Amino acid sequence: MEKSQVSDHSTFGIKSGNFRRRLKAIVYQNGGDLFGVADLEPARGFIIAQGGETLIKYPRAISIGIRLSDEIIDQHSPDESHENSLYWHHVYRVVTPALDFLALRIQRELQADGYMALPIPTSLPYNRETLKSVFSHKLAAHLSGLGWIGKNCLLITPDFGPRVRFVTILTDAPLPSGIPLNEKCGKCQSCVVAYPVQAFKGVEFKSTDDVEARFDTWACEGYRRTHPCGICVARCPAGRPADSGFPTANTREP
Repeated sequence: MEKSQVSDHSTFGIKSGNFRRRLKAIVYQNGGDLFGVADLEPARGFIIAQGGETLIKYPRAISIGIRLSDEIIDQHSPDESHENSLYWHHVYRVVTPALDFLALRIQRELQADGYMALPIPTSLPYNRETLKSVFSHKLAAHLSGLGWIGKNCLLITPDFGPRVRFVTILTDAPLPSGIPLNEKCGKCQSCVVAYPVQAFKGVEFKSTDDVEARFDTWACEGYRRTHPCGICVARCPAGRPADSGFPTANTREP
């Protein structure tokens, strides 16, 4: 569980902490598996560069995650067509709408209490020229303390590894925020070796680096046009079941 940066010793802290717990309870009662709050100030420049000046008015982000099915991930073949892929259906037709529904629920709670709340859809909007959304769900989840960004450019959570999908709600609600995890992939190169088009470069995440330093976005996009992929999720040792037939987080080198 992420640590809080806001003290509950004041009346303000108690009220904001109670509101945070209420929002978290709504998420968990409606199918969510992870809940965190991010202070966006450390990434303000990056956020403006990606999404524009209109996002300045939101100092906080609520990050919500739903765990993906281990069985579907482990049985998935990237050689399937999108139409015949259970993995593609699970991620984009089942989990994605569920996350957007949770974002709507939280947005309504925030709005009813008088706060601004902007839900960022799980998959859209998506700029085909830059292959980027208006806001990074991974950034919010990382800053909220839910995980770290791995060599596969996914959010790696302590409990589920990268087998989680996220949605974000931007807000001005003064909620207690989490502390980012300072973890690394170490010597692990599983995603680098497994990916057929060599899109991953085996470089650890640094907040000062562009994504291109770690990942060939266009190579991945070209492959995903004809393959539902999921290799970066399936081959990561973090969060993988012990009986999957591949190395797990307990067996990889630190």
